[in-house]
Amino acid sequence: MALALVPIKQLDGPRGYLRWKESMLLRIHSLGVARALSEPRPAAAAAGDDAAAAAAAKWARDNAVCRGHILATLSDRLLPDYARFATAAEVWRALARTYDVEPSRRVRLDEFHAFQFDEATGGVLLEQIAHAEALGAAAGLSDGYVADSLCVKLPEVMAAAVILRSGSGPGDEMGMGLVWDVARRVVASGIGPELLWKTAMDM
Repeated sequence: MALALVPIKQLDGPRGYLRWKESMLLRIHSLGVARALSEPRPAAAAAGDDAAAAAAAKWARDNAVCRGHILATLSDRLLPDYARFATAAEVWRALARTYDVEPSRRVRLDEFHAFQFDEATGGVLLEQIAHAEALGAAAGLSDGYVADSLCVKLPEVMAAAVILRSGSGPGDEMGMGLVWDVARRVVASGIGPELLWKTAMDM
């Protein structure tokens, strides 16, 4: 039975690179040709060395399939810039040096510290917590530091519950696990944003 491949949206610039990269890795691993990205071309087989010749032929086939799938998912605008590379690994590295640019830790820290919650509730609030946690992880911050920092920005009632529970017993150390537990309980209660974001000064 033929393997059903998940469609991949063509890469046409930096905005779609991460999704394209992860989708492409899934595809080439599913096809069993991902080794073409990491294994060098085998040396030429000596005359009569059938095993080496077979290994070289297998690598050439895997490289051709892997390279072909990568190039097939590039837009018409990008394809001419990368079709010149002979191996899948060369194409992959060329795309990575163009689009896989990791922001500095200083930039990541600034993004985390600049984060502010919108006054929302329900799933939107939980999405915001997930985003803030991801920003902290990208900046290399400890779990406890991220939780402490978010407590200053969380709704007052939620932050108070986290602080009250932290250190009160086993498993309740200050950390994102505790923040998530409190946040999910608050959201499950059905509290609306007008009450959730009320502060002591509003009462």
